[in-house]
Amino acid sequence: MLALGGGTTAVLVDRANDQRAAQELADRLAREAQELADAETAYDDAVEDLDSVVDSLSTLATDVDLALADATSDIDDAALLLDAAPVGVVPEAERTALDTARTDLSTAVDSWGPSQEAPEPPDARPTTTDEIVEATEQVEADVETLTTTLEDTQTGLDTLTTQQDTLADAADALLATVPATSQSYVDTYTVATNASRSEMQVAAAGVSSSWSADSSTQLATFAAAANAVTASQTEQEALLANPVHPNRPVIEAFARSLAGGVPVDFAWAPEVNGYGLDGSSGGYATWNTAQYGYSTITLSDNVAERWPEEGVQALVVHETGHAITSKCYDLYAAPPFSSDDEMFATSWAISMGYDDGNGSGEWAYGRPSDEQIAAAAGCR
Repeated sequence: MLALGGGTTAVLVDRANDQRAAQELADRLAREAQELADAETAYDDAVEDLDSVVDSLSTLATDVDLALADATSDIDDAALLLDAAPVGVVPEAERTALDTARTDLSTAVDSWGPSQEAPEPPDARPTTTDEIVEATEQVEADVETLTTTLEDTQTGLDTLTTQQDTLADAADALLATVPATSQSYVDTYTVATNASRSEMQVAAAGVSSSWSADSSTQLATFAAAANAVTASQTEQEALLANPVHPNRPVIEAFARSLAGGVPVDFAWAPEVNGYGLDGSSGGYATWNTAQYGYSTITLSDNVAERWPEEGVQALVVHETGHAITSKCYDLYAAPPFSSDDEMFATSWAISMGYDDGNGSGEWAYGRPSDEQIAAAAGCR
């Protein structure tokens, strides 16, 4: 009885052990399968994150390349603008601000190194759990590194953009000084020819207040015109201090006193309009309604030598009649003159009391009607 019972118990115990071992194996295999599945999921998620940050970094790298190219172009344009902005014409403060902004942007551009190659995940996912976990840790570390790089790059790009804006603002500020500089030259260099001052004002009007690739050319044109004004001032002052003939300043002042405020420049030549030699005297005048309606009167040298003969006085007044046309354009353009330049100037000279037929223009162009002389008297 005891022997039989002991044998049955042994068989039952072995069977229970087998079942337990099988269950443990099944549990272990299930656990390992789950661990593998979890590792695969974590790996796939990490690879997906890596792909995403690499795509973002690639897009940002393109943006950086474009921004660096644009910034380099701005640096070059700013250098050209500085070359076109000589000290003395452009205020020092604005010029220094532009130069500083250009230097800062240039330093920022130079600080960007070459783009780094982004790490690639393994060509194929590893097969064992341990290998997958190890690979996942490496991919996650790469993601963290690239995310930091992405953030730093974006910050750098934002800083670069801000510096470009600063440079553009400095360029705009420099260009914005042109109108005031132009007016300052007009107010300061009063002896310079009206032609030079007018050309400078035209050049100033051609300088856009918004910085562009054309700004350096526009500013260079203005600077050259401004320098021409100062050169003209020097030349005219020298002529006033040491006139070629002492009567020239007298004649010029006489004509300006009659010109009704119209700015008048003077030029002198041995022969003008075919006259000035063999005892004759010549004059020629140009006028315009642009800018502030200045005129240029050219007289033969012997006008100064013959001054104040009645005939040459009448000649100077006739030319002044041309000069004042810009002020009285509506009168000149309407009947009884209908834009007849010579009849208007002749009528004006006679209306001013300078009735010498040779100098007033009567002998050359005919006697104006009383109506024309009366009408010309309305222009003063």
